[in-house]
Amino acid sequence: MSKDVEQLSRRTRNRYLTKTPGHAISRLLVVLIGITLFLAVGAHILQRTVLNAHFVAAEVIKSDYVNEATTNVNNVVADLASSNGVPASLASGLVTSKQVKEDLTEVVENVYKGKTNAIDSQKIKQQISQNISLKAQSAGVSTNNEEFAAVQSSLLGSVDNYLNQTIQDRYLDRVTEMVKNIDEGTKIVFWVSTIATVVLAVLLLLHERAFLRWLHYLGLAALWSGLLMAVLAFAANNSGFFAQKAERAAQASGLAENLLELVAVNFQSAGLLLALCGLFGIVVGFFRKKA
Repeated sequence: MSKDVEQLSRRTRNRYLTKTPGHAISRLLVVLIGITLFLAVGAHILQRTVLNAHFVAAEVIKSDYVNEATTNVNNVVADLASSNGVPASLASGLVTSKQVKEDLTEVVENVYKGKTNAIDSQKIKQQISQNISLKAQSAGVSTNNEEFAAVQSSLLGSVDNYLNQTIQDRYLDRVTEMVKNIDEGTKIVFWVSTIATVVLAVLLLLHERAFLRWLHYLGLAALWSGLLMAVLAFAANNSGFFAQKAERAAQASGLAENLLELVAVNFQSAGLLLALCGLFGIVVGFFRKKA
């Protein structure tokens, strides 16, 4: 009798020892798959939002931001015009909101294409030249004389210097380089994490040797990864963190904050969807296993 009990105890202990490492490997794979899923989905969201020219341009050309940009541009041009001897009656409103909208769209597209000259200074100078000529004609000022031509040329020279030295060299070159580097890094993260997810999922399937158990563990990985992404995005969007970061953009702080909030919303939605898929896998694996 005691011998039978001892054999039963030994079998139970051996079964426990062989079963425990298997569960440990499964849990480890769940953690690793969750991490790679988090990185892959996160990189994909970045590629669809802030690293997508159409997404950014659609926000930049909204009426509120275009009107704000038009006011700022006209203030700068008016200051340059005044410093070059242009009468105050001709110095205001030298750029229209329609032109600013077109220019902003072109600048965003050029930045995301990685062009060295994202801003078309010649086009903008031509717009200002035409607008000041129309204003002068409307005010009864002759445009067919050397004095007007000299003042106009001086203004356009100042505009050219401002666009190339202040806007292009100081801001757009940095933004273009930053977008390029982030985009390249994000693509690497996306593909590496996606491939790693597939490899780890295959290893999990080979380890479990049962589709439903595999689906159950895969669901666990997606669940914790998705919930973490959704919680982090929600916390960032409601903590004032984006407002603090957007202040660095100075006059474009409102646009920067709105873009960050939209990205967070996309992360939150993707996280919830990932968690929902994970929950589905867990439930299906659990009930089918019980059946």
